[in-house]
Formats: sequence, structure tokens, C-alpha cells
Amino acid sequence: MKQLLLLIFILCLPGAVYSGETESKFVIDQNKLLAHELQTFEYTIAKDENNNQKQVLGVLLIDRPPSEVWEVLKDWKLMAELVPDVEYYRTVTELKPIQKNSIGQSFIECKVSIPLFDFLFTLDVQFDESLYRQEWHLIKPEDVRIYNLIGIPVKDPTDTIKNIEGFMIAEPFEHGKKTVYQFSLTIEFSTVLPEFVESYMVENLLTEHLKGVKKRVESHGLYLPPSLFESPF
Repeated sequence: MKQLLLLIFILCLPGAVYSGETESKFVIDQNKLLAHELQTFEYTIAKDENNNQKQVLGVLLIDRPPSEVWEVLKDWKLMAELVPDVEYYRTVTELKPIQKNSIGQSFIECKVSIPLFDFLFTLDVQFDESLYRQEWHLIKPEDVRIYNLIGIPVKDPTDTIKNIEGFMIAEPFEHGKKTVYQFSLTIEFSTVLPEFVESYMVENLLTEHLKGVKKRVESHGLYLPPSLFESPF
């Protein structure tokens, strides 16, 4: 099985209070981090009729230890509930359980519905509990057919999605009392979509995700998003 290459860059800021894992093109503002402000970064890798690829990164300080943040991050079903436009994250199969001294692996089907567009795709997610880190890549149509042949019911991704990869990591801060949480996503569309669709997919959903995780962890699991209480009528 193909493995996702690790794209790890170290941010070294002179005199910084935090030096962690992020993409080298993104510079974290120390003062905003300490003020608990959400920071998001966007980078257009390519955008033309043949290649439409964008990367985003979100960074946020959470007032709880990494182990508590991890309990939320490894529960994808719960994380779906924290983001209004994510219909669901569903584990298709668990290939390897999440354990402290090994790398867990699951195929997770994702459905995102935004105005005028629905996106369906399945991610190959790897869980490194020793580092409180996850990384993932898209299961592409050619691999879908192989998995279906061996009895794993993976669905084809929406044809507007060409590739997805990324990582999220909960890193200790202030001697492990707090957590710097980073979420990085690189998405490649097969065509140029309306600007509001791209912005929604890679910015709004990112923001809602980070804010939702922070609220959930800092409330000791008591926070539930308002959307869960909205009447369907």
C-alpha cells in the first residue's frame, strides 16, 4: 500500500516561545498564538485549467494537555459533529487499531455538503498515538477498484476532487499543560471551481474544525455545536 510522504518542516523563530511543526512558507505569529487567536494560512500551489491545487494551515493554542486533545482528534465521528457542513465521517474499515507503540490505520469516508455542491471521498488515515499525530491521503479511483475486489466497500470520490492529503498534530506547550494544535490540508481539484466553493472547502471548514475542537476539549467534552439542537422542520 502506498504511503503518504511526510512533508515536515521545522519553524525556528529566534526567541520564540514556540517552535513546532509547520510548513516553512507559513510563519506563526507568537503573540497571536499566546493570545489564543486562530491563525490560518493559505497558499495556492497551482491554478489553471489543468491543475487547481491549494494548501491551508490552521494553528491554535488549546488550554488542555495533548493527550486530551488527542481523544477528540482520533474520534472522527465526533469531529464531524463539530463542523456544520460535514454530514459525516464514517470508518469504512479499521486495518490497524490505534495503539501507543504502533501506527493505527483506518479508511474513513467523508461527506461534505455546502451550498450547491456535495463532496464524497475516502481517506487513508494513519494514527501515530506516540506523537499525537495523524496524516492522510485520498483513496483514488484506481485504488477503490482494488479494495472493492478484496471486499473493502470503498466508494469513488466525487469527480471534482483529484487529490487530498494532510496532517493534524497536537504538540505539547508550556511543559505539556497546553497544546499547540495544527491542521494542514492540501487539496487538488480536477477543475477550476467557483471561488466561493474553494474558499468554503479550504477556509470555512478549516476554521470551524479548529474552533470546534478547541471548544470541545476545553469544555471537558461538554460542548456540542448549536447545529445539533436545530429543528429539521
